[in-house]
Formats: sequence, structure tokens, C-alpha cells
Amino acid sequence: MSRTLVNIIIDLTAALLFLGMIATGYILRFPLPPGSNKAFSLWGLTRHQYGDIHFWISFGLLAVLVIHLVLHWNWIVTVIVKHCHAVQTSHPSLLRSGLLTLVIVTITFIVFAWIAQHSVKSITRPIHEPRGPNSHLDGQTGSASIVQSESGDSEVAFWKNIYPIFEKNCLSCHGPQKQYAGFRADRSEDFFRDNSRKSLILPGRSDASPLIGIVSGARKDMPMADRHNLSERDVLLLRAWIDAGAKWPASPPEK
Repeated sequence: MSRTLVNIIIDLTAALLFLGMIATGYILRFPLPPGSNKAFSLWGLTRHQYGDIHFWISFGLLAVLVIHLVLHWNWIVTVIVKHCHAVQTSHPSLLRSGLLTLVIVTITFIVFAWIAQHSVKSITRPIHEPRGPNSHLDGQTGSASIVQSESGDSEVAFWKNIYPIFEKNCLSCHGPQKQYAGFRADRSEDFFRDNSRKSLILPGRSDASPLIGIVSGARKDMPMADRHNLSERDVLLLRAWIDAGAKWPASPPEK
């Protein structure tokens, strides 16, 4: 195989890998943004799985670039020596310069990996946690005002602030496509039971509603309990909605 054909294959491979990084990066930023891993999938893959693909594509691109540098190392060293006048001889040692570069790159990566590994910190509280002695009450009051909405229309508030919580976090497992445990989060009758199954919502009593125990993490005795946990803001919104009567309009308001 000629040197020219090898260079063409390497360049095409690098271009395809680069396009793959752009595509997976776009998916991770827009269709499957942070926080969507439990709720959404794209073409059968979750956000975390696309993150793995993104990593291996970047690793493959790095390998192709290393091969590209090796094939052109003679030219690279010659140009650098010629312009920098760092070496007096006209025939610099390619092996020595290659090993030196490899050592520098390896040490740099090891230092970066060590710093990154030891700089990870656990988050003990929400980044935007309200402050002050009445912060919890302030959060509930703010959530209640959101549920009522600026226009004071409770129907608009439900479809604007409450239903999107179910849509984002629940419908991938409890929606039209899948109904784990025979439950659907897009139907009001599944929340307000009047048969043998206990109602998940008790209007006006968020403290006694089983739904709050599930989404707040208080209930630990159910399968995949951690996957049902919602953010503090979403839990406060659901609490305020339930305490306000948990009205579920029959259909979204016309725009």
C-alpha cells in the first residue's frame, strides 16, 4: 500500500471521527441535555450511553492523530529544527525527539488525570439551595405562587408547571410506550384511585400523599427507588399543587 493511500485513509478516518464527536456532542447538549438520562432516550440509547460513545470516538480520534504524527514525524522534526535552530546538526535524532515528546505528553496527561481525580467534590446540598431560617417555607411559598401562575389560572399552571414534571421524569417508563407496574403518569385516574390500589395523591394533603414519599426519596422500599427521586424544586411544586387541591384539567388550554 502506497504512502499516499495510507495518508488518505487516515485523513478520512479522522474526519469521520471528528464528525462523530460533533454529532454526539450535539446530542448531549440539545436532544438529551443534562438531567434527561432517566426520562428520555434517542434511538434506543440514553444520555449516559451517548456519553460513552462520545468518549470512545474521542479516544479513536486521538489514536488516529498519533498515527498521523508518527507518519509525518520526520517532516515535523525537520521543520521545527530548521525554524528554531535548536539543534546544530542537519540530521536530528528522530528516535530521541520522538521519545522525548512521548514522555512529555504522557507526564502531562498523568498530571492532568491526577488533578482531575483528586479535585472531585461531593455536593452535600443543592447549589441553589435557599438560605435563611425560613428557606424551606420560602421555597414552598414560591412554588405555590408558580402553581397559581402569573395569570391566576390554575389550569394553565398545571399544564405549564406540573405536567412537564411528569412528562420529563416519568413518561419514559410510565407512559404510552411503557407502563411499568401497570401505571401511566399521563392519566389522572392512575394518580387518583378509587379501587383496590391506594391513591397516590390526596388533594389538600401533600404530607399524606404517597406520591411525595416516592419522588422525595423518603420511600426506600420500592424497586429502583433512587430513580424516582426528583429535584427539590419539582418536589416543592408537586407539594404546592397537591395542597392547592391537585386539580387535573381534562385537556390543555388552547394557545
